[in-house]
Amino acid sequence: MNKIIFILAFSMLMACKKESGNTGVIVKDGSSSVATTDSLPADTSGESSTAVRGETYRYVADDGYSAHVTFGTSDEGKYISIRSNNKTINVKHKETTAVGDVYGEHDIIVNAEGDSLTITQAGNVIALKKARGQ
Repeated sequence: MNKIIFILAFSMLMACKKESGNTGVIVKDGSSSVATTDSLPADTSGESSTAVRGETYRYVADDGYSAHVTFGTSDEGKYISIRSNNKTINVKHKETTAVGDVYGEHDIIVNAEGDSLTITQAGNVIALKKARGQ
C-alpha cells in the first residue's frame, strides 16, 4: 500500500510542469510590439539598461515561404531583423531613399519599399511581400 502511494505521489510530481511563455511580446491589432533586453549585454554600471523597441510583421515570398520581419529601433539606430526557418539575420539601417529604407551589413542588402522587401545576398535575390491582413 505504501509503495502504491509513493509511486502515485512521485508520478504526480513529475507530471507537473511549469508553464512558461514569451512574456516579452505584446500582441495588438495584427502586429506585435517587442520590448526586450535579453539580447543586450548586461549593464553592470548600475544605470538603467537599454530597451529595444520594434514592430513585427509576417511577410511571404513568391514560393510560399513566410518570414517574421521586425523593424526596430535601439540606442544604436534603426535595424531590421528577419526570421525564417529558425534562422535570424539582423541588419542595421544604412540610408533612407525616396522610395524606402536601405539596410545593409557585410554582403546582405535589404531594400524596404512600402509593403515589400528585397533581400540581396551574394547575388541571390529574395522578394518578400507583407502578408494579407498585416
